[in-house]
Amino acid sequence: MEVEKLYQTLNKIFDTHEIHEIGLLPYQNTQPNDDYYPFFFIESNLGIPLEYVDKLYKYAHGIFMKVRDCGSDGNNETVKLLKDSTRCIVIINTDCYSALNARKKLIIDNHINPIKELKFIDLLFTFPKHTKHSTIWFHRKWIIQQHVPSDDISWQHEIDITRRVAELYPKNYYAWTYRHWILLKISDDSLHSQSFFVDELKIMKIWVQKNISDYSGFQHLQRCLIRLSQYYDNSFSDFYGISRKDILEKINTKLQNQGLKNKDSDSIVSLWYKEIQFTKDLILRYPGHESLWYHLRFLSFVWIWLKLAGYLNNSIGFKFDTDRETDEKSHNSIVKKWPELENELEFSHYCIRQIDLTINQDNDERFESMIIQKQNALAFELWISELNDRTKFDIKDLIVKLAEISIDSNYYIVQNNK
Repeated sequence: MEVEKLYQTLNKIFDTHEIHEIGLLPYQNTQPNDDYYPFFFIESNLGIPLEYVDKLYKYAHGIFMKVRDCGSDGNNETVKLLKDSTRCIVIINTDCYSALNARKKLIIDNHINPIKELKFIDLLFTFPKHTKHSTIWFHRKWIIQQHVPSDDISWQHEIDITRRVAELYPKNYYAWTYRHWILLKISDDSLHSQSFFVDELKIMKIWVQKNISDYSGFQHLQRCLIRLSQYYDNSFSDFYGISRKDILEKINTKLQNQGLKNKDSDSIVSLWYKEIQFTKDLILRYPGHESLWYHLRFLSFVWIWLKLAGYLNNSIGFKFDTDRETDEKSHNSIVKKWPELENELEFSHYCIRQIDLTINQDNDERFESMIIQKQNALAFELWISELNDRTKFDIKDLIVKLAEISIDSNYYIVQNNK
């Protein structure tokens, strides 16, 4: 079939129909009398036969190269050629910078409606491989920042897109980064903001329980916690750029904020406390997942900062009884302890004791997860000990224990280089 006719048929479909999904198919339409032959167009879903992809791309790219120098300031025919050719190119290859830049110029010159371009990108995201390309995410962000008033953007729709993309293509860095950016675009000075942050936090708690090993989800959950905390107190730190050295300097100089004027310090303390308990519960339910332990490290870091910043001292309404007797062998009692240093160490010890009780079982898969859990527990103990500036003797002993478990670890290298 002539490539020119293929190209014209594809553009006709886009110009005359609203398309909800697009995909490449290993076969073509077998009905020559169909108006859309050899493409499949069924209930707003478009299928492009794989065998024609290269031909279409080369043909569209050839047209684009001929008219690109004329720019969007040319006549209507030139503008139409630019719009159609760049659309075809981007459908097949979203990493074509030249085509996307041409479409930006068409938007600037009012030849492409920005809202329609966002819908076009929605369509591109129904094709999984396109969601892994940074260029199309940057193109979307540029449109929203430069050409669409904030009041005209449905931020919930933007969140829904990233959620669908994460399901199509797990551990999608650019989708999660875009989702982080959305949180920053939401103001933190209204009840609607609070509702948005709370709902997003609930969604992420469900997500991480289903995707325990995907740390991308935990990172976004952390940002949800930070944004909700900033709603309660707009001076709340974002924690990015705050290092272990900053913590140790505060500890060593006994530097603490004089007090919080914000009345919602109770809400902030409660928020982070509950997240710590939630994470510890996941660690006990799903042993051997490093992502959970790294999330706990972040939470423990924030907890120490909350204490140094004066949030715990000023939290009056949120109480927890740390003096009541508890059974150390009880799962519930271990999880519910107040997250001070000794109790954090005890949680690590509890995990190790549970591992030692089951580590001799015959199940090889469970044995491997228990060994990883023990490594993570010891590594957490070492990390939080260093964070709290404990004695070098304690830290050295922990490094020895970690080196004994795994000769592949950095701890083994550190130990044997001494």
